[in-house]
Amino acid sequence: MPGQSHVTMPCGRRNWCGRVRCRYTDPCPASAFTREDGAQSAPHAVQEPPRGGPPAAKKAARPLAAPADVEFVYDGSLAGFYCCVHESVYSHRLPGSIQTEGTAQPTLYPQLWVETIPEKAEKVQASIPKKLGGAAAELVQAVFLSCLAEKELNLLRFLLFAYRQGPSALDMAGHPDVAPVLAAQKHLGGEVHLLKGFIRFSDYDGVLAATISPKNFVLPYLQPHFVGRYSQERFLVYDKTHKAALVYEAGLASIVPLEGIEFPQADEAEQKYRALWKRFYNTISIKARENPRCRMTHMPKRYWENMLEVADLLTDSPMTAAIDRAKQKPPGQNL
Repeated sequence: MPGQSHVTMPCGRRNWCGRVRCRYTDPCPASAFTREDGAQSAPHAVQEPPRGGPPAAKKAARPLAAPADVEFVYDGSLAGFYCCVHESVYSHRLPGSIQTEGTAQPTLYPQLWVETIPEKAEKVQASIPKKLGGAAAELVQAVFLSCLAEKELNLLRFLLFAYRQGPSALDMAGHPDVAPVLAAQKHLGGEVHLLKGFIRFSDYDGVLAATISPKNFVLPYLQPHFVGRYSQERFLVYDKTHKAALVYEAGLASIVPLEGIEFPQADEAEQKYRALWKRFYNTISIKARENPRCRMTHMPKRYWENMLEVADLLTDSPMTAAIDRAKQKPPGQNL
């Protein structure tokens, strides 16, 4: 059997080493085992590295788009953004910026208007879960509703990278094209979680109404929570930042644009409930264990203006008083 011969080999070995290719293969008495046994001796053979040096390194995949001196302008819709992705991929151009219609700032770059075509938008939308997975589709939709600066350009960079990398792109949290969008999704999710507990409704003639001032556009994520919780009620949640409102009535919910809203004066019953809620909040607190910094950590101050129990603390705080005094002083004077 191979490896058991006791004939002295031309290379000086007492036993056959099992190598298939060496300079002593032809005169080697044991090479007959390789020819006779064929496939049986192959598993025992020691493979040598190919001659001619190490194998050549694989070339890096060509990017789908190269940086170009152009600015995309679209209508601001998610379908319009998908058309921007389509334009970038098929024209092989990565724009310097992506702006929405009406808010685009003058630049030295030529502007390219990207028309929203449903067929192109549906093609890009279907390609994301197909090639990258459902988690990537949810990520794109969440980041598009976030307050991330230059979110369209960051999303485009992520998609161009992910189309080449595949579903594993979501696991590369440290990559410069992935980290910003993951952080934006986390920020939006955290704000949705907080607002589920921080929204304060008031009763106006049988309609529950509340006002929020979020950084991200969170109404689509708040809708299933409050519709499921108040399915028998009529309510409205007004987003003061994005000028939109979540309206629910008769089992139907919708998000509509709303420039502004003025709620009526609260009736006597509502005033009593507000007073009871404030008294409850102040009664359960333990004065000896008050920790304002800890409270601001779990209940950030930017939410206080729409929270009945702590809204008064904003007007009574030293910082607010200092700002009010500064507004009353003539220009040029210090605080």
